[in-house]
Amino acid sequence: MAVLALGSMFLWRAEAAGLRVLVDTSASMPYAKFEGGELRSGLSHALGLELGRRLGREVQFVPVARKRLGQALLAGEADLVCGYAQSWLSGPLQWSRPFAQHVDWVVTRADAPAPQHLQDLAGQVVGSIAGFKYTGLERALGRQFIRDDGPDAQALLRRLQAKRINHAIVSRSYLDYQRQIGLFNLPLHTPLVLQSTELRCALAPQSRQAGLSLAQLDEALLGMQKDGFLTGPSS
Repeated sequence: MAVLALGSMFLWRAEAAGLRVLVDTSASMPYAKFEGGELRSGLSHALGLELGRRLGREVQFVPVARKRLGQALLAGEADLVCGYAQSWLSGPLQWSRPFAQHVDWVVTRADAPAPQHLQDLAGQVVGSIAGFKYTGLERALGRQFIRDDGPDAQALLRRLQAKRINHAIVSRSYLDYQRQIGLFNLPLHTPLVLQSTELRCALAPQSRQAGLSLAQLDEALLGMQKDGFLTGPSS
């Protein structure tokens, strides 16, 4: 019986040492690269592994469709998800300190008239990503916000290059990455800043049962900021 109890205790500790991290399957580089349905590289991969190292836990990435992220976290399918804002996911989640800024731009082809303000886009088609809310444009334009949804940011850049649209909403980091690797060289006007959002990690309600607290997560993120692994706000 003592041997059995010891074995059970060992198994419990091994399970508690795991860290299950949700990853959006629709994400692309520089955030995520999937091979055979598994996350292999990208910012999400690097962040998850570093969190696991600092928390002393073995990391398991759990790929989930974007529309199921909140549901999967609440159902206990994973311990946390990172790189999201509190307004993007609902439910009784515990949110970490901010560790990065996500900046959305409205970019315009250089051969089209340059908008000076968001209001200049009224009545014009703007490339957008299906399932995403753009409250800044909705507030500024109301019913004159005419969106043309694509599946992802890559599709929007392709539409810009093909002259199917003149304007598109893309994140600064994604556009910079596409330019860096030479896949997007289309001349653009100076972008309009649509919104800047603080990104955080969200802990599942069941995470405390697995021995993972919000204080531990915040401590790990703060250490990563102070060490320069993350370049987001450290105050």
